Amino acid sequence: MLGVLRPGARRALAAAFLAVDQGARLYPAARGRRFARLEDQVADAYLSALLGRGDGLAALVQRLVSLVVMCYYALPDVQAEIGYQPDPYIAAAARRRMESYGAEIRAAEARE
Repeated sequence: MLGVLRPGARRALAAAFLAVDQGARLYPAARGRRFARLEDQVADAYLSALLGRGDGLAALVQRLVSLVVMCYYALPDVQAEIGYQPDPYIAAAARRRMESYGAEIRAAEARE
C-alpha cells in the first residue's frame, strides 16, 4: 500500500510514525522510553492521551492508528483467524454482475 504513495508522502508518513514513537519519551508514564518499548497499558494510555487532545495531532494519530489496523487485518494469518475469506464473495459478486450486466460490460470492453 505504501508503495503507491509519492516519495514525499512516504517520507512524511515515516516522519509522523517516528514523531509518535519518539514523542512517547515525553509522556511521564513512559519514563523516557520510546513507544515501541512501552508495555501495552502504558502504550494505550499514551495513545489515548494523544487522541484526547482534540487537535491536529489527535487527527494525525487517529489516521496512523487506522493505517496500522488496516495493515494488521491485511495479514493472511489474521484474516484466517477471524474467518475472513473474501475470494468466494468476490467470485459470487463477479458472477452476479456478469449475469446482470454482462452485455453492457462486453459492449464497453469492445469499444475500448
